[in-house]
Amino acid sequence: MKGKALAILLSLLLLTGCIGRPVSFALNQDGNYTGFSKVEEGYTRQAAKLYGWVILEDLTVAENVKVWQRFLQRAEDGKKAGVRIAEFFGEEMCLMDVFFHDGQFRAFFSDGFDMRDEPFPFLLTLTGETNGQKAYAVVLAGDDSLTYEQVMHKFFSSQYPVEDIPAHRVLFLGTGEPNW
Repeated sequence: MKGKALAILLSLLLLTGCIGRPVSFALNQDGNYTGFSKVEEGYTRQAAKLYGWVILEDLTVAENVKVWQRFLQRAEDGKKAGVRIAEFFGEEMCLMDVFFHDGQFRAFFSDGFDMRDEPFPFLLTLTGETNGQKAYAVVLAGDDSLTYEQVMHKFFSSQYPVEDIPAHRVLFLGTGEPNW
């Protein structure tokens, strides 16, 4: 009976995201992130949820919003923190690891394009409108004066002078109000 109760408790903890695979801030000798080196292909939404990863779907945080909130709170408290985000496009998945380490935010994407360590002092949730609909952008920024409009202009316009926009890195975009 005790074994069955323990199995049920473990299952409940997994389903609530209390147990997850930790994400570690690891750089190689060249200063490039190595955290995706052991990631296998073919994770499902259910597996990502059970691992405690934040799941993005249809431009919103769809699962494990409490994991994202916990990450934000630890960073706000000045504590080291890391979170893995799985974004699904149909059955295709892209991973993003976001860290707060040494007082700076960092983000790395599993596409492998750019794994160099680029710290930013701010993680911002910028709000605005796109096509008459409320929207937001979650970005790492070098300056807290960055606006939603600047991020969107850089995304969609080749005419906006880049030097007029503070350095930033877009983590994800969403529609409506952020749900955290």
